[in-house]
Amino acid sequence: MKLPNSSTLSWATNASRKAIVSAAAATALAITAGAGVAVASSHASVTVEADGVTVPVTLWGGTVAQAVENANVEVGEHDVVTPAPNSRAEDGQTITVDRARAYILNADGETRQVWSTASSLSEVVNVLEDSGRGAMLAADRSTDREALPGVLATNGTVQIRVDGETFDVEAVAGQTVPEILEAADVTVSPIDRVFLDTAGDTVVIDITRVTRGVETTEEVLEHSVVERETDDLYKGQERVIAEGADGTKVTKRYQQTVAGETTVDVLVSEEVTEPEDRIIEIGTKERPAAVSASPGKGTGSAPAGVWSALAQCESGGNPATNTGNGYYGLYQFSASTWRSVGGTGLPSDASAAEQTQRAQILQQRAGWGQWPACARRLGLL
Repeated sequence: MKLPNSSTLSWATNASRKAIVSAAAATALAITAGAGVAVASSHASVTVEADGVTVPVTLWGGTVAQAVENANVEVGEHDVVTPAPNSRAEDGQTITVDRARAYILNADGETRQVWSTASSLSEVVNVLEDSGRGAMLAADRSTDREALPGVLATNGTVQIRVDGETFDVEAVAGQTVPEILEAADVTVSPIDRVFLDTAGDTVVIDITRVTRGVETTEEVLEHSVVERETDDLYKGQERVIAEGADGTKVTKRYQQTVAGETTVDVLVSEEVTEPEDRIIEIGTKERPAAVSASPGKGTGSAPAGVWSALAQCESGGNPATNTGNGYYGLYQFSASTWRSVGGTGLPSDASAAEQTQRAQILQQRAGWGQWPACARRLGLL
């Protein structure tokens, strides 16, 4: 059922450099959640690559080993660091950490464990053969599949563990891990981690999902409303000086998850657009006792309904109202606003019908917010 030399193999589908190692190299096996933290300003800016993740590091005249340590990358006893850990870190340099794996081989008639950064078991065998030492690999060694040897020596059952499920599939002798997964309709991404365990009574293919990418989040920064008192307006009157706008904070983070757990979380960028306050002026000026201190020539009244109610609120329903505050007539037009809707002279000199017509033009253009206090009181806002 299993390979003649029972073993436990593990690899990532994006395998590392080819090299055989049997001695210690210097520091560790995983990038932690703080992997993206770099030291403060330094003379050398380098890049540390390990486990498919690239970490920028700056340091002040340090060694390669110090750069790897600053990147929070641990190096195992058999891992390989290139360049040499005790060499000086040079500006612009790329430092790689290649992970070593344990392989069980039947070499020279003996079963022995070999540590290697080679990307496949067949590469280990080739190195041993090149060195004049015999080795045997009881699996398919064709050039197409040499990175992953055959799983079973005879037809049998293989257990697959993936995405929280465990199920058995029938495998043919010599089938590789990718062939078995394809037959079982299991898709593996280039960065997922695939483990083949042949050490127990059951041959197991265990898949650990890995995700990497930049996550973008956007937060709305709500604007404030600022009210300012002014004696340019009568009590009960308001005017909007600035409409205001919400701001945003857009955050981008590079994240890696392994089996659903976040192992790398690095801030990439943060852009903030500050909110703009909505500014409203509130009138404090007392209205004069007389309805019209300087009456105009306007005649008539507003039509019944909403326009009559608005006129009553704004001016007491008097089309000739001119109290000297710069606002005139039924709907308290300013002279400039009156002209913007086609009026001539003063609004208080126009008929109620014309004032209503031009107020309707203004409402269609700019909405009921032109009369904020009264429109709010009438439920129009």
